[in-house]
Amino acid sequence: MKIKAIHPVLSGAALTFLVTLALGGCVTETSGGLPAPAPKEDRVTAQLDLARGYIEQRDLTRAKEPLERALEIDPTSVEAHVLTAIVNHAENEYELAETHYRRALRLEPRNSQALNNYGSFLYDQGRYDEAVLQLSKLVRDTNYRARGQAFENLGLANLRAGNAEAAEANFKRALELNFRQPRATLELADMAYGRGEYQQAAARLLEYKTMARQNARSLCLGVKVHTALGDADQVASNALALKNLFPKQADQCQAKS
Repeated sequence: MKIKAIHPVLSGAALTFLVTLALGGCVTETSGGLPAPAPKEDRVTAQLDLARGYIEQRDLTRAKEPLERALEIDPTSVEAHVLTAIVNHAENEYELAETHYRRALRLEPRNSQALNNYGSFLYDQGRYDEAVLQLSKLVRDTNYRARGQAFENLGLANLRAGNAEAAEANFKRALELNFRQPRATLELADMAYGRGEYQQAAARLLEYKTMARQNARSLCLGVKVHTALGDADQVASNALALKNLFPKQADQCQAKS
């Protein structure tokens, strides 16, 4: 099982523009020399805007320089540490990534951007209990705009950590916050099937079909659920789609049925 991608939350302030204001027709001039440097916060923001643009374009090499500059200007910039960690993670520099995530969370222990991405990093490393810890902190933030997704990710981490009951509660909470979350819906369908609640599993699968394309797992689960319900037409429909779209998985599904 692979955790649903947790996208970096690139939450920095908008690009700051310097505006010259004319007040009462008067113009203030400076005599000679270079203009005063922009405030530190503005300079950091400009570097982070540049770095985010490169990251969104997948140009990680060019993202490094503005991130280094941002940290030179302000070593306490949480976002600079998080974005640096994201770049390190993408380049498989795991120790460096963790160093920057930890620095970010030392600076701001409840920073949602850091908790979200560090949780994703830990999941990717197979450190599921640690991922649960970080994501559990994240979902407590009631103002976090992607809280439904955070609960889904927490559910996936709990599932991998062997906490099935907690995972189910996380998935249900995710759907309460945002009902259009196919992964949480599919996981709940699988759990219902595992308990022998076939009608509930079928209902969840129907919901899943309205929000996402069928994949090998959903089609195989459909075969099993409708076999248990004795619905030959749905069994045949799911089995045919599985065979046509995912022939290798179709053989595996049949072997487990």
